[in-house]
Amino acid sequence: MRREPFYQVPDNKKIRVIIDTDAYAEGDDQYAIVHALLTPKFEVMGIVAEHFGDRFENTMEKSYEELERLISKMDGVDVPIYRGQVKRLSDAPDEPISEGVQFMMDEAMSEDERPLFVLNMGAVTNIAKAYQVAPEIGDKMIAIWIGGGPYGGAVMDFNAGNDPAAANVLIGSSIELWQIPMTAYTQMEVSFHELYDRVRPYGEVGKYIFENLLEVSDVECAMDFSAWPMFQQASKGARTMIIRSGEGWSLGDSPAVGVLVTGQGKHQEVRKAQYINADGSYGDFVGEDRMVRVYHSIDSRVILEDLFAKLKYQYGETL
Repeated sequence: MRREPFYQVPDNKKIRVIIDTDAYAEGDDQYAIVHALLTPKFEVMGIVAEHFGDRFENTMEKSYEELERLISKMDGVDVPIYRGQVKRLSDAPDEPISEGVQFMMDEAMSEDERPLFVLNMGAVTNIAKAYQVAPEIGDKMIAIWIGGGPYGGAVMDFNAGNDPAAANVLIGSSIELWQIPMTAYTQMEVSFHELYDRVRPYGEVGKYIFENLLEVSDVECAMDFSAWPMFQQASKGARTMIIRSGEGWSLGDSPAVGVLVTGQGKHQEVRKAQYINADGSYGDFVGEDRMVRVYHSIDSRVILEDLFAKLKYQYGETL
């Protein structure tokens, strides 16, 4: 049985939320999804499964199945889940509209006057497809995107790299865009011992997301990244810290929720939007009037502590 919030969010602060997620790609999407579903300010209208390239066969379906597992662990949560596009835009330009894309368009065009935020935690194929089909949704939603490499560098991050064409559709669109690039989302560092203490004891879902992340870590930490050109000059000791340390994780999708829970305004700027080049660097400007809000860093502790407190409040120490 879900506990009612102990405070009331004023009506003018309440928002609609759509979560677009490649939930099976790693183990951090689950933390952000749970955080969103426990946040009184949000009414999560639905969750759309996102593909994550060709790492597995039919990665969108893998994400959909993971969403079903995750939601089944949350007592009292009833939120619709939709299948998104199967492939990236550039691989399937004529692919039919998925149920998830149709849901995004329908929700954007609804008569509900509350702001609609789409939390994009992965590639942005679904929202880009929706905009291509119905560009009139552009002024009816705000996209928060976890993705893009650092400004001033040439790094293609995982999310942008899974559909660069879709990323550039979003960047060039009329949708209000809040971008949280790699320089910011990698600051969500947390240790496994902290998660064991602050997440695992709280509900079936706390236990699930903790154990799932450890399983993902076992696989990813065993991978050898030392052959990558950027790491070939690393010392033997430095290579023990490449990508993953083995002692913790970066919950990189959580800032999509965090920037709506707290202001996170210390290190953000509104700047002219630039398209992403093939090497991940930022190139041509979209136009004089196309702006994007960019978060260059985030306060990870306030976001993590809010998640921990909401898990404890909702589930108590049950496991």
